[in-house]
Amino acid sequence: MLDSRAPSRLLPILLAAALLAPLRGANANPALETLGVGLHPFSARIMATGAEAAYFSPALLPFIDEGLSLGFLLLSDDLDTTLMRRDPSADISANVYKAWERGEDGTLVPLGFRPIPTANLGDRGNEDGGGLRSYLTVGIAKRLLGQRLVLGLLAMLPTSTFQEQSAHFPDEREQFFSNSVSHELYGDRLGMMTIVVGLGGTVTDWLSWGAGLTLGLSTSTVNPVYVPDAGDQSQILITTDTAVDTTFSPHLSVAVSPSDTIRFTASFHATSKSETSGTNRLKFWNYDYPEGEDAVTQTFKFTNGYDPMTLALGASIAFPVDDKRAWRFGTEVRWRQWSGYVDRISKRPDVEWNDTLSVALGSRYETSGAAFSLDVGWTPSPVPDQAGAENYVDEDRLGIAAGLEADIDILGTKLKGQIGMQVHRLMERETNKRTDAAFPVRDEFPDDAQDILTGQGFAEAAGLQTNNPGWPGWTSSGWILGAGVSLKVGL
Repeated sequence: MLDSRAPSRLLPILLAAALLAPLRGANANPALETLGVGLHPFSARIMATGAEAAYFSPALLPFIDEGLSLGFLLLSDDLDTTLMRRDPSADISANVYKAWERGEDGTLVPLGFRPIPTANLGDRGNEDGGGLRSYLTVGIAKRLLGQRLVLGLLAMLPTSTFQEQSAHFPDEREQFFSNSVSHELYGDRLGMMTIVVGLGGTVTDWLSWGAGLTLGLSTSTVNPVYVPDAGDQSQILITTDTAVDTTFSPHLSVAVSPSDTIRFTASFHATSKSETSGTNRLKFWNYDYPEGEDAVTQTFKFTNGYDPMTLALGASIAFPVDDKRAWRFGTEVRWRQWSGYVDRISKRPDVEWNDTLSVALGSRYETSGAAFSLDVGWTPSPVPDQAGAENYVDEDRLGIAAGLEADIDILGTKLKGQIGMQVHRLMERETNKRTDAAFPVRDEFPDDAQDILTGQGFAEAAGLQTNNPGWPGWTSSGWILGAGVSLKVGL
């Protein structure tokens, strides 16, 4: 028999689905993995209390109270990278414009890499100071077939921009752009939205399952360009064809509850990322193209928000005080396959990153109408010592979070309100370049370079000359501070 209340119960879900439908280009989940949602941002794979279970461990959805939650998170990140002072002997002189080098066959050829004279570069910037970010969170937990099938929806949406992506080179090529280095796993990665759909259900009294999808996007563009005068490229004709495809990254989990007070979880998250690829087809007036071609083709590809495959185990135990009060403690261990990392320019690091094992501890005190929580998390950096040409900046991170949930009555409507705070400390790290590194800093003005006009060598080319922004090293650290509020109404 149909439940006559079904339309009213489904209305909030349909409304939320309508609001989220235009956001089908949601992205990967680095912000959610870093900041979390709810009372337990670091240990949610075992301690989730709301719709965040749809992402972290959908097997916990059968144990979540039904409801629609709306939240707001304010974040301040203060990331500091201080570049070490350069030795002037490493500067590249303007003579580099006249320099050629010996090719493999011994003949003079143009420089394979063409740096800009150091004096003509912009200032080497130190990444310093911080900025404010804010997010809206929307969560839904709804029982479809009792505890046998529960739906979870979660969206984490930056309020300033729906999508933030920026690219930078990790080596000497960045001299042509910012001429600096920056933190690799923060910045624009924290400005990416996330939308997750999860299902969970019980198999027996002691076993539950869960599965979900994180929505992502893949963008491709083709840009035909006509250049009527190659000597004046400020005047061109250009059109563009763009296609955006939705992608899905799956995750799975199981939960085992041998008793009312003990629970174990295991979860798997597949690799997720957002890719942008493009092709420029340049046509010039009165130009001889290679046989069979009618344009000069340029291609590019960027990867944003790469999040690695993740395996996690969790365990929790509750200690009832009486019928209305109880303590629950939990721990989560998370393995992440950072060795497959692909950076923003779709390149794997020359020196493979390290897989990591992080740990989080969570505790919660529940009493009639309220709950208090405390989380602590330790995340080691996957980035190895950057002694060579690459400049990936990252540090070990310690996080502490505390929260309060309480029943609220507003105009006769019963709600649950949450407030929470979190602090992340990026531990100070010193990086020094070494000449014996596996992939050392490039000598951009080769010692054997010769003046193409005179055939003479350059005295200033002796030794190492480089514009690599990270040479000879840097120190880095940072703070991330967050505070959030949310309201939840039952369905």
